[in-house]
Amino acid sequence: RSTALISIVHSQYSIYINAMERLVIDLALVPEDGQLLEDELSAAIFDLPQNDAKPLGPLVFKLHVQRFGDELLLQGGLKAPFEFMCVRTLTPFRKTISLPEAAMALEIGLGEIDATEALREEILLSFPAYPRCDEGDEPVKCEINPRYLAVDKPTTDDVDHPPATEGDSRWAALDELENSDKQP
Repeated sequence: RSTALISIVHSQYSIYINAMERLVIDLALVPEDGQLLEDELSAAIFDLPQNDAKPLGPLVFKLHVQRFGDELLLQGGLKAPFEFMCVRTLTPFRKTISLPEAAMALEIGLGEIDATEALREEILLSFPAYPRCDEGDEPVKCEINPRYLAVDKPTTDDVDHPPATEGDSRWAALDELENSDKQP
């Protein structure tokens, strides 16, 4: 067992893997005035569906960790690059989700706490609702192809409209009310 503040859980057993799999903090080793943690978590933590945004790199974090009673406060910066699909042009583009002033409070008990999910959720909650390529890391002109717009279609057609039906209709009573307002 490591006596480090952070237990680094790597995938497989290679010492050459740079990115951590989980951020597990040993609460007994957190100093009273807190400590700065700076590292990165593997992009695998995002575990997004195939048709969603794709992580292009690790989640990089620089957080000050401090214990307050039964809570652990994490404050600092989070950053992770993603490939989004533009809702207008349907072209993929790169956008880095950057949270320079993230703050999370986690309830704690004894032993260790895994803060991975909290970091993951902070990033996912910052995803754009309607990603557009003009808001990416390298903005490009974001225009809809005019062939998909109804605006450029002719508004007139050669279809004959049927004549009004004769007889009592279901709306006749309402039509009479409308006509009674117009009479003197």
